Amino acid sequence: MLVESIAGKVMKSAGAATVSQVWRIVVTFATHMALRRMIPPEEMGVWAWAEPLFLLLAQVRDLGVPGHVVRDRDKPFGNFLALQAGWGGALSTLVFVGAPLLALAYHDTDDAAPAVIRALCLFLFVQGLGAVPMVFFESELQVQRTIPAELARNTVFAGLSLLLAWQGHGVWSLIVAHIAAAAVYTLVLWWSARHVIRLRWIAGGTRRLVWVSLPLMWMALLEQAVLKLDTFVLGLRFPSAVVGIAGLAVFAVFFFPRLLADPLGRALYPAFVRYDAQPGKAFEAYRVATVFLAALAVPTAFFLFVNAELVALVLGGREWIGAADYLRILSLVPLVRPLSMFGLELLLTRHMDRLLIVYTLLNLVSLGGLGLFLTQTRLGANGMAVAGYFPLGILVLAWGIHRLSAPGFWRLLGELLQLDLVAALLFVPIFVFVPGDQVVGRAALSCLAGLLAVGYAWRRFGDSWRTFVQGDLTADSR
Repeated sequence: MLVESIAGKVMKSAGAATVSQVWRIVVTFATHMALRRMIPPEEMGVWAWAEPLFLLLAQVRDLGVPGHVVRDRDKPFGNFLALQAGWGGALSTLVFVGAPLLALAYHDTDDAAPAVIRALCLFLFVQGLGAVPMVFFESELQVQRTIPAELARNTVFAGLSLLLAWQGHGVWSLIVAHIAAAAVYTLVLWWSARHVIRLRWIAGGTRRLVWVSLPLMWMALLEQAVLKLDTFVLGLRFPSAVVGIAGLAVFAVFFFPRLLADPLGRALYPAFVRYDAQPGKAFEAYRVATVFLAALAVPTAFFLFVNAELVALVLGGREWIGAADYLRILSLVPLVRPLSMFGLELLLTRHMDRLLIVYTLLNLVSLGGLGLFLTQTRLGANGMAVAGYFPLGILVLAWGIHRLSAPGFWRLLGELLQLDLVAALLFVPIFVFVPGDQVVGRAALSCLAGLLAVGYAWRRFGDSWRTFVQGDLTADSR
């Protein structure tokens, strides 16, 4: 396949994934704004804890197979489907039975947590069945075929959750809507794939598929645990209201980076696989995508830092204003982790699975250990936000990326530091010299600063972005 066609497919697939992701995030964002005005923090806390728990369980269900199937030349989707039906059903049953034990990891242990866990077991199973056609479309760089399913899922979630919350069903509004939306998503995906997916079955290949994929499962499991560590540590030590408040802050800080990182990552991973014979071009794609995302994520992080009170008020209302302190501390955490935006996808395609496991394990130990310690100090719950700035595993990830291309690594690092410095010079004076009670003035100046930061990035890096879109990458990072 020509390099030009790969780059073109990447942009088409990433564009479709971005449209889907924008729709999902906008709908979810607006829906959660409304729901937080109908459901108090103490009820939202159990949802903020249960949702990431099932993201972890989803990794155990998948066994790392989705990531491996994309890079497997045989593409055994029949074996993949059998695993999701068989092992997915068995795991869902085990979680249902063990729900009271899992609920012991939640501070406010009562009847709500086990009941929520048992209900979400249905979501765990149904979503697993939908993973098969989703991975198929991603591996073929045809993410645009998943858009109808995404639209249907989020429409069902928004409409049903708001209706049930309005009728006074509290946190169960989210849970019922989540399950129903997953069912609709799976059905629409399979309908879209009915004529194109080939459920290839390799006799005796399932055991090998699982064995080869397991390192990816451990890596993904640890990575998800790191991303959701705030919720788990706080859920272990603090009441539901604190977990709910922190959940709003985590949502605000990571919502925009994930808005673009997820769809770009879905398109880049199979593209990195197809660039296998041209490592210089793969690294250049990684560099361009990382700088592009950082150009938007960095000013967003500074905006949240300067306007934490306003953001908490807009997202949740006056009952949630207490999230501002946690939000301000956490807001700049994405700035210390830019290499991880697409670094995992890049190293996975180079089969550096063990290095990635060490990376995520180090992050889990350093962030979790420091978080548990700091939350016992005068910082209280805010100590977990402070701990977010010390992911020791990032040093291992940086070393792995450096091994692929030392010149490209140092070039990328310099470009990221430029973006950070420009944003700091624009936003810090606003925070220092504009009083906090001048909310409108701070927000307006922050918007102007954000536009200037993005304008600088476009002037500085626009040519390389245009080159990538046109599919004419050069291997100058090699």
